[in-house]
Amino acid sequence: MPLCQGGPAFNYGMDAPLRVDELVQKIIDLSDYPHLEPVVERRELQEIPDQYLSSDKAVKVLGWKPMYTLEEGLSQTLEWYREFFSEFPDAVA
Repeated sequence: MPLCQGGPAFNYGMDAPLRVDELVQKIIDLSDYPHLEPVVERRELQEIPDQYLSSDKAVKVLGWKPMYTLEEGLSQTLEWYREFFSEFPDAVA
């Protein structure tokens, strides 16, 4: 008997398309390094031009809704990393 049986898959997100460069800029703006400039290598020809996750199924089936805005979630994630790496300074090269 298998230890785990499969079930439906769900996507979770803000349901608002966001380009990668926009997401990167949000992270930079919230970081301790707002002066950083991303390096864009223009490899987009190898990527799917438009894609984003829809959480419609999770909303309908599970009654799910986001508890945080994207900015709040990114801020909390960055704070977690700050705390983690302050405890393990040798982990950052």
